[in-house]
Amino acid sequence: MSRFLPDTLAGRTILILVVGLGLFHLWSIWIYRIGTENLLGSGHDRGLAERVVAATRAIETVPTAEREKTAHALSDADLEIHWSKVNLDSDPRATNGDVASLRQRLRQLAPEVADDRMRFGYVDDESQRRHLLLATIQLQDGSWVTFGLNAFTVGAKGEHDVLGSLTAMALGILVVSIFLVRSITAPLRNLAGAADRIGTDITAEGAPETGPREIRQVARAFNMMQARIGRLIADRTQTLAAVSHDLRTPLTRLRLRAAFMGDAEARRMVEADLDEMGRMLDSTLIFLRGEANPEESRTVDLVSILRTICNQASDAGHDVLFCGPDRAPLRCKALAIKRAFANLIDNAINYGGRASVAIVGGQHELRITIDDEGPGIPESERERVFDPFYRIEASRNRQTGGMGLGLTIAKSVILAHGGVITLGRSEAGGLRVAVALPLTTGR
Repeated sequence: MSRFLPDTLAGRTILILVVGLGLFHLWSIWIYRIGTENLLGSGHDRGLAERVVAATRAIETVPTAEREKTAHALSDADLEIHWSKVNLDSDPRATNGDVASLRQRLRQLAPEVADDRMRFGYVDDESQRRHLLLATIQLQDGSWVTFGLNAFTVGAKGEHDVLGSLTAMALGILVVSIFLVRSITAPLRNLAGAADRIGTDITAEGAPETGPREIRQVARAFNMMQARIGRLIADRTQTLAAVSHDLRTPLTRLRLRAAFMGDAEARRMVEADLDEMGRMLDSTLIFLRGEANPEESRTVDLVSILRTICNQASDAGHDVLFCGPDRAPLRCKALAIKRAFANLIDNAINYGGRASVAIVGGQHELRITIDDEGPGIPESERERVFDPFYRIEASRNRQTGGMGLGLTIAKSVILAHGGVITLGRSEAGGLRVAVALPLTTGR
């Protein structure tokens, strides 16, 4: 059912207004017409019957030679009267409610006219496109008076009036609703845009506090929330950066003390642990500096960035294959994107032996896949490997290097650009990293 409804709030509001008010308007007109017909119907039937009886008696009183002329004189636009020696009605089978009411009125007003002397039928006048009700009454001398009534003129006109009124009202509601609803929902669209911007850049411009009071309150609360989140992230980043930096001093002292240890094997193990702690601090500082990176977005060629990373890895002696179009423009933070894909390609080389990089352009997004031929990552671990400093136990060796921040940094950068990163299984049995970046990113 919902697939047939407009997708926007404005569209659904306008549809509800048009359909709801249209049905209400149609119902009101129907009630009005029913009441009017009930009030005026009996008077109209009595008046028509009185005219028929009066005309019949008037025609019967004049000489035969004057009857047709008299019938024409008594006719008007709504009631045509003819006199003839034979019955002009060839189809006396009309039996609807209007005919029954008219027959009853005639019987009351002219009891001398028996039912077998009253006949009713319908005939179509093709020349004037009318549907006529023919009522014929037989006079005492055997001649007939025929009355032609426009059977459906009033009903058809009423239906056209209802249709025209309903159409005009619907168009009026539609025009007014478009202006009113769009003016009301514009602040909501601005709020949605601000929420989208904050998801990729916490320092982005907040939501404008315009529109109705309720929407202004929501926008104000949203801006306050954005400011609190910004302060929280800034305080956390500054604190962790300070801690990581200050830890270098005790690490340096520990190195000096380890140099004076007499046991060479113990000294080597302590120095190795200190080196690992130093690399961990370096990685932490790099990670935190990346979160606070003030780099501006600009349009770059993603194919050129990926090709550069792959060429550098090939020059270093690694097996890297790149496949993609000639160009793929993307508005992004170029240094951050380059760093993210460099981490992903390095992981494929370090843990999978080789990397196959492919990029496919679409109408709304760019899709990049990085495949390797390593052991892959178990499905149960594919979410946890994005956590900071988390490494799968089997990969904990100093030959591969790294502190478990490569995937964390890559995911952080890709999410900041409105993208998605997923892990799966490559065709060669190793790991496949799939990245989707929207082309509308403009922060």
